Amino acid sequence: MSAQNSIASLMDAFRNGDSDAGARLMDLLYPELKRIAANQLRGERPGHSWQPTLLVNELYLEIIKIKTLRPAQTASPDDKAAFLALAGLIMKRLLIHHARPISQKAQKVPVWEDLLSESNESLIEVEDVLARLGAIKPIIRIVVELKVFEGKTAEEIAEQLGCAPVTVHRYWQFARQWMKTEWTK
Repeated sequence: MSAQNSIASLMDAFRNGDSDAGARLMDLLYPELKRIAANQLRGERPGHSWQPTLLVNELYLEIIKIKTLRPAQTASPDDKAAFLALAGLIMKRLLIHHARPISQKAQKVPVWEDLLSESNESLIEVEDVLARLGAIKPIIRIVVELKVFEGKTAEEIAEQLGCAPVTVHRYWQFARQWMKTEWTK
């Protein structure tokens, strides 16, 4: 079985509530998850107490808690990207949760439930907004996912997409303004 087929079958099982599939995806994609974690931590305060390995370990603990995700409407052309985007989103939430003062942490629900209620409404809402953004111009959605969920810089995104950093910056500015309008509707 090819790596891509393996990822697709694991992602399908993961979407249907197989937490072992999530753990196997973590193992399979560990080097990329660690790179995403390092990128996420670059934006944190100097002297942050977490390292990329710890962030990936915390991600693992959150991934195995997931009961089910909304099934894909259609077969995803890139399940690997979908999993990495989800992982990046969870990592961002973990860092936000870690940065909260202890008094606030005690009052909050667990990080994953902060992101997803029992009905997965938050993740569905994020996915719906990204889908509408992608309908405007698919590359803009890709820029948002790479920047927000994978923590890549404009230069890294430009290199990956084969465009100029200024183009990435324009797409990012448009996406930020558009999403701000969408979230306030």
